[in-house]
Amino acid sequence: MEDITAVLNKKAALDVSAQQSISVTKVLDPEIDLGTLLSFDSNDFDTQQLRSDQEKYLTNETRNNVQLLINKLFELPMKNEDGYMYVDLPEPRYNLPREKPLPTPKPLTKWQKFAIEKGIKKTPKPKATWDEILQKWIPTYGYKKAAADKEKDWVLEVPGNAADPNIDLFAQKREAKKERVAKNEYQRLRNIAASRKIKVPAVGLPPLEGTLHSNQLKTAVDVAKISTASVGKFQPKISKEVVSIKKNIPGLKKNKIPAKSMKDEKSSSLQILESINNKKPKFNLEKAANKAIHAEEVE
Repeated sequence: MEDITAVLNKKAALDVSAQQSISVTKVLDPEIDLGTLLSFDSNDFDTQQLRSDQEKYLTNETRNNVQLLINKLFELPMKNEDGYMYVDLPEPRYNLPREKPLPTPKPLTKWQKFAIEKGIKKTPKPKATWDEILQKWIPTYGYKKAAADKEKDWVLEVPGNAADPNIDLFAQKREAKKERVAKNEYQRLRNIAASRKIKVPAVGLPPLEGTLHSNQLKTAVDVAKISTASVGKFQPKISKEVVSIKKNIPGLKKNKIPAKSMKDEKSSSLQILESINNKKPKFNLEKAANKAIHAEEVE
């Protein structure tokens, strides 16, 4: 029993000796800027200790300077909020250089601006909801939500006013989901372009604001004409319409190469054959001589 008590007392004494005091004395007080948590120590180094044990000496000096900085922080008025203690740092006296510029606030999207104007507040949604059909909790989003929808919608009722009763409602539902995803992605890219002040090229009819160029109107007419099921093949011409060269228009098919006549086809084939025959084959003199000598030896 006495041995255990002695060991515990010895350990406690070592722990107390290992703890350093919060009071640090130096010849010259370091200059401390609390606004940037910066400390300048202008005291001279102890050359003897630095040469004897450099790592230990520098660690001890760093610890003392940090302790002085923390002591200054505890001199500021403390504030308590939600059980957390904090202090407000004063204005910095030094302007430290930054590697990168200050981050700019993220611009608001169209929906966020509309919500602020109308006073719409976002209400948090529950992470899971109870499904009466499956009799279990289903996540609001994620792969488990999609799996639950497939399990629940294993059969779809054809509406009574459907034009085609044999229509594939599952394929129609998948296409509608793809369109929603594509629309969301397109809106996301438009928000990024608007935040970076990039002009999005207009497809189809140009915007009504500002003066329009004649080339823009021609492009709009060309796009409108080919926006049909036949890609403008059976679209009637407009009166006084000027036929323009349609280039770089989405959905426009390339013009097919017209078929050649028999005479032109024959002449082009003869030209190819003549170019092949005019090529002189490579003649290897050494190989030919060795082949001839081998034939004579065999005979």
